[in-house]
Amino acid sequence: MRRILLRPMCAALAALGAMACGGNKGAQTDAVSDTVSRRYVGTLPAADGPGIVYDLTLVNPAEDSLAGDFRLSMTYLEAENGQDAKFDSEGRWTALRGIPGDSSAVFFQLVETGVRPDTTAFLDLGDSVVLLGAGLQRAQSGLNYTLTLTE
Repeated sequence: MRRILLRPMCAALAALGAMACGGNKGAQTDAVSDTVSRRYVGTLPAADGPGIVYDLTLVNPAEDSLAGDFRLSMTYLEAENGQDAKFDSEGRWTALRGIPGDSSAVFFQLVETGVRPDTTAFLDLGDSVVLLGAGLQRAQSGLNYTLTLTE
């Protein structure tokens, strides 16, 4: 009975892993440790300035992994007296399935390490990710919240 239940579960996890990894475009493999990293970059809207430059790197322990570590750098353009302000965070990410209105959508949930861990979610579109808001909702403003996978 276990074997019958495990085979479909393994197949489903393998399929989710392939979608979460978005193929090989932009993925870099470390030959020594077999880790894979993907980097997404983009300038997102800011309430009080010209924008926030996001630089997100997802690191997988293996190509088909559904979780790993992340590094996120956010640079608020002209934030303090005309000077940019940069904030860095890191933590763990997990690929999950299902957002409101799309039960098959894959998104990355990022949880920062630290005293007050913050959680952020990005919808995986393969060659890009889109920042999700509260309740895993896409922005209704029409503004661009997309980070693009770099080569």
